[in-house]
Amino acid sequence: MSITEADVRKVSFLARIRLDDSKISEIQNSLNGILNFVEQLEEIDCSGVDNTVQYATSLHEREDIAIYCDPAVMDNAPEKECNMFVVPKVVG
Repeated sequence: MSITEADVRKVSFLARIRLDDSKISEIQNSLNGILNFVEQLEEIDCSGVDNTVQYATSLHEREDIAIYCDPAVMDNAPEKECNMFVVPKVVG
């Protein structure tokens, strides 16, 4: 597989990265080098190798309990409501 100039332009557009025309071929060569390395890794025979990744079978969940907070700490909060920190939504 080989990355073309058009591929580099499309990826930079999707990633919202502005590239100078002078950098396109340099990035194209770098990406092609990465893909060539990945292709070499795919040729390695790993049939007798055990997996090294361990997955947690269960996650420890703690009870969500409100605790006392020193008023001095709350004074430094950029945004607070009812003596609680207000934080931006992280997951959509």
